[in-house]
Amino acid sequence: MASFNDSYDSPNYTLIRQAVMGTEGIAAAGIQNALTFRSRVAAVVTGVGVVLTSVSSVTLILTLLVNGSVAAILTLSNSANEVAREFTLTANRTLTSLLDRMEISTNKDKGEVSVVYEYRIVPGATFSLNAALS
Repeated sequence: MASFNDSYDSPNYTLIRQAVMGTEGIAAAGIQNALTFRSRVAAVVTGVGVVLTSVSSVTLILTLLVNGSVAAILTLSNSANEVAREFTLTANRTLTSLLDRMEISTNKDKGEVSVVYEYRIVPGATFSLNAALS
């Protein structure tokens, strides 16, 4: 019988998590605040998937930004109801504090977008609410 004896802060403890965010419709081109990902503790983002829904023959260019710098660009073009793609990350992206962020920017005000951020917590990372508030 298999046993699990690694504590949460063990370097051998790996748990992949997902955060899903979406828009009700893109109101304006630019950064979509509803699609911003942050983590209270240090986290490594290992993948970013996108689903474009309710589009009408529009090519949508999505830009993934890490702390305001371009990390990847994805072009979605489809006349069907849904299309799913993955951003190609050149490296795992680590967010070290609540101020770090991953954002999605769009070139048009068309369609609805859902984003899945796949990430793991850095072993030993902690968050102190008292430290954050002081």
